Amino acid sequence: MTIAASSPPPTAGREEGLARRPSPVGCDAPRFAVVDVETTGLDPAVTRVLECAVVELASDGRVAGEWSSLVSVPGQGELGASWLHGITRAMLATAPPFAELASEISAQLSGHVVVGHVLAFDLAHLAAEYTRCGLRLPDLRGVGICTRDLARAHLPPGPRSLVACCRALGVACPAAHTALGDARATAAIFQAFIELGVIPELRAMAEHAASLNWPPSTHGPSQAVPRPVRRS
Repeated sequence: MTIAASSPPPTAGREEGLARRPSPVGCDAPRFAVVDVETTGLDPAVTRVLECAVVELASDGRVAGEWSSLVSVPGQGELGASWLHGITRAMLATAPPFAELASEISAQLSGHVVVGHVLAFDLAHLAAEYTRCGLRLPDLRGVGICTRDLARAHLPPGPRSLVACCRALGVACPAAHTALGDARATAAIFQAFIELGVIPELRAMAEHAASLNWPPSTHGPSQAVPRPVRRS
């Protein structure tokens, strides 16, 4: 799903003052897929993905598209910290299971350098869901960039949560703990690092991303069921 043009861009609320430098990536550089998941807990072996979002960025950091969907999980039990992520069983009533979204998620990520805030968390949960579907997530360790790692390397000492990094860079984070809201905020952080000129040469990473084989889905495509971005 591509969000309507009226949706606020990830950079909405950016403060003035960040000097724009020439992008360190050229016209043949990679496109980026900024991913975020909301889950029922922290351990991917036993918890489930409730929502997934991807914000696609062009090589210069401009937003090229957005996709998001709630993800149904079996049973009627608690959904973890629902007070934090805001997802209820009623919201999942019409959402497709992960198996029916796997092909779309693969299409969103395939051929892209994957970006996330604490990226290992998102990839571990996606890998677990792929495994439950009888599929295998490609090894993305060579084609991933974690914005928390960039913050540790390039921002002054301080907390490195998504909200804290947004604050440090003057980036708005109006919908924290929703997958699309967090993916937008992470995209804006990554855009800021591009503007600051701290993103290294990525052509080799782009070539690696293009060479990965993504598994074909055993299910037909399913309609994504996004939720409205919650404003805090």
